[in-house]
Amino acid sequence: MRRRSLLLGLPAASLLSSVALPFGAQARTGDRAPIRLGQSAPVTGPLARVGIAFRDAALAVFADVNAQGGIGGRSIELVTLDDEDRAERTAVNVKLLASQHQVVGLFGFVGAGAHRAGPRGAAEERLPYIAAVSGGEELRSGLLPWMYNLRASHLDEIAYIARHTHQIGTGRVSLVFEYNSQGWELRDALIASFEARGTSVASITSIDHEGSQYSLPGAVASVLAGDPQAIVLGADYVASARFVDAVRRAGFTGLFYTLSTVGGNALMERLGAQAAGVSVTQVVPFPWTASSAIGRKFQAFCARHDIEPSFASMEAYLGATLLVDALRRAGEVTPATLAAALDTQPPRDFGGFVGAFYGKSRKARPQVDLTVFSRNGKFVK
Repeated sequence: MRRRSLLLGLPAASLLSSVALPFGAQARTGDRAPIRLGQSAPVTGPLARVGIAFRDAALAVFADVNAQGGIGGRSIELVTLDDEDRAERTAVNVKLLASQHQVVGLFGFVGAGAHRAGPRGAAEERLPYIAAVSGGEELRSGLLPWMYNLRASHLDEIAYIARHTHQIGTGRVSLVFEYNSQGWELRDALIASFEARGTSVASITSIDHEGSQYSLPGAVASVLAGDPQAIVLGADYVASARFVDAVRRAGFTGLFYTLSTVGGNALMERLGAQAAGVSVTQVVPFPWTASSAIGRKFQAFCARHDIEPSFASMEAYLGATLLVDALRRAGEVTPATLAAALDTQPPRDFGGFVGAFYGKSRKARPQVDLTVFSRNGKFVK
């Protein structure tokens, strides 16, 4: 088979080094074979904190289920392969997960590979693609089979920013994006959202993946030519951080907004003191609140498993819990029966948050909120 030929062409050492089997991965509930799920995510490199947080929270959910007898006597295992936030590694990892690890579904992909390499690889391997940390429209277009999203889309987040800036009287907003398909999505969404409110975008510019000196000066000059009051950061966190530093040095004193997939801890750490005041859209409930049932339940879960509450761990907790519900409904779990269970799965009320997997058609209202990174290094509502 083609995918096995690919594997045979790889050095044995590279296969071994790419596999990260986290704690509990070899556990067995009974004599029946485990249900294996596959994940490709950065567990090394600058974005590792997000990948590890998602992985560990999902493992904790599955450990709780396994302690209660698993799914019909079968334990749940999560095989996580490190892709170092490189889409080309994600593509190879999908092949490994399908052929070597025989997973029944792909769950919780994080980083650059989550947007295109992951879903296209899943479609090629005929595996359900579940709860990717991606707001990409390709996952929501209906063109790829077996796509199951939990989070709101990039378009939802952009629309929220456009509505918020309109409400506070910020009429001149610019966008910085990466010149790729995801960046074009953000560009088109921002233009459409602002035009729907009778305003126009002050200026739009692109930047390369690294925010290099080849693209940075032109991007700064292009944005400032529009005299914006606020700038939306839609590029990779490395490029976004370098742009913020450069545009501040050039005299910009306005506001910054960024999407949930850009404005995480990796961006804030790179920005340092400049991170204070950056507004970030979020697509899951606030992890540190005690005012809702989901907040209290999640904090108790984190305390029980010694997990640090974060937006990434909250997203993993919600996604893994919904996935367990689907596994229980799937009967004898195969990729096809799991997909059928996901297709017919009803929304679940977590208490302050209604979660559901969806492809092209939504089953629950999208969750989008706005947080601000404070001077003491925390997200606040």
